[in-house]
Amino acid sequence: MADGSGVSGEMRVIDDAERRGRAGRWPFWRPAYAHGDPLPKLTCQVSRPTYRFDEGESLPDEYKELLIKMLRHEGERAGNKSFLGLMATCLDIAEALFPTAEAKLLKAEYLAEELKHAIMFHRIAVGLQHDFALRDVPYAHYAFHLPRETWADDAYFHFFVDLNGAFHARDWRESSYVPLAKMSATVERDELGHSEMGYHFLGEIVSDRRGRELARCLLLKWYPAALDMFGRSDSPNVPKFIHWGLKSVGNAEIRQAYKAYVDRKLVALGFEPPDERSSRHFL
Repeated sequence: MADGSGVSGEMRVIDDAERRGRAGRWPFWRPAYAHGDPLPKLTCQVSRPTYRFDEGESLPDEYKELLIKMLRHEGERAGNKSFLGLMATCLDIAEALFPTAEAKLLKAEYLAEELKHAIMFHRIAVGLQHDFALRDVPYAHYAFHLPRETWADDAYFHFFVDLNGAFHARDWRESSYVPLAKMSATVERDELGHSEMGYHFLGEIVSDRRGRELARCLLLKWYPAALDMFGRSDSPNVPKFIHWGLKSVGNAEIRQAYKAYVDRKLVALGFEPPDERSSRHFL
């Protein structure tokens, strides 16, 4: 797995600070990758042209429009006020709900890495379009607005939502946009670690009867939202993303790979995965 050696010079400073500051359980991605690659390969199954564009190069209009659309959906940009608001909410939740001092410290580590991502995505955005880099784009998907009223809600949020980010970053490994391909392994690694943090909290929560019943009930709330995060299976833009090399697979394919991974983790916790069509908004 990438160790950060592919990031730019200024990011190496951040990466070095990360290394010196890590202790205890952090980072959660380390044991996840200790025995090989934990995520499935996402391989394009259709014939398409080979494109390769780097920062500063002239981009075809449709390509640039799709790339900005993808990054707008991602949201992790230092110039996006809504992202900073989401991070503040995460701090508020940790302050109000954390069960132990260790849990609060782990959430602080999480925030540090998300802010690192915000810098990385900001650099890409600046290289594309200055006004986009500073544009406030509220999070549209309802998964970001589900109430997190308990520590179990917060654990599910990280387990599911951050894992979505890891899967998308995995798909960027073969991206035709060079800056995105270069940072994909680092983002994938970190986001999987954030998901593993949530899974670790879930493991603690289900260790007693009350916690297990709470987690079982809340699974019906978070599971459909997690699957819906990949969008509509028949999205008309997906073939365009694949043609230009900005995605390797469609929404249905990446969702099924994600579902298979998630279901194995839920079974390991002793839960039966819910009906994948129940309470869904996007099929």
